Amino acid sequence: MHGRSKQPPRTSSTKTRSTLAHASGAVTWIDSTRAVIARTGTGGGVSVKVVRPDPELADEKIPFLTRVVDEIGDRDRVVIMGPDAMRVELEREYVTIYKRPDRLLDVESSGPTEQAELVRRLQALTTG
Repeated sequence: MHGRSKQPPRTSSTKTRSTLAHASGAVTWIDSTRAVIARTGTGGGVSVKVVRPDPELADEKIPFLTRVVDEIGDRDRVVIMGPDAMRVELEREYVTIYKRPDRLLDVESSGPTEQAELVRRLQALTTG
């Protein structure tokens, strides 16, 4: 049979140890081509995950945002950065799923942000 096998979703992950306090948090930068999520993990660590849209899905926008919200998770504090349109859409999706708009902090428009800067902001968010 001629056809392509379904490839797994395109994501990547790296982990960095840090000394985070008790609050759980996530700092996300998103545009239409990718989302980079730095989030607190178990044992005081930080994980960074990159999520990309799956081009094989017909209407990818909503599944992409849902996957990003799933990676952010139910955290105490969440910062979402990126161009206005995608940032606002992700904020709405987060509130739709978790029903906690009070957890969204410093939602701001921004250009591309390096992973190291996301981790630095996460550390400041969860220890301050």
